[in-house]
Amino acid sequence: MDQDSLRAISTLLVFITFISLSVSVFRKSRKSYFEDAALLPFADDDISRKRKSDAKDVESHNE
Repeated sequence: MDQDSLRAISTLLVFITFISLSVSVFRKSRKSYFEDAALLPFADDDISRKRKSDAKDVESHNE
């Protein structure tokens, strides 16, 4: 195999990988997964708010 054949094969593999990932991402069955993943940055806010409110409840019970 010469260098041009290796380049052609690698280009073909990258193209096939790109197409398969694109199909995987845009399938309708994966929509709920990506919607849940899109909300993950906001999950920390809910957890920290809950911890703060729990800490306030503990402080009020200790007084």
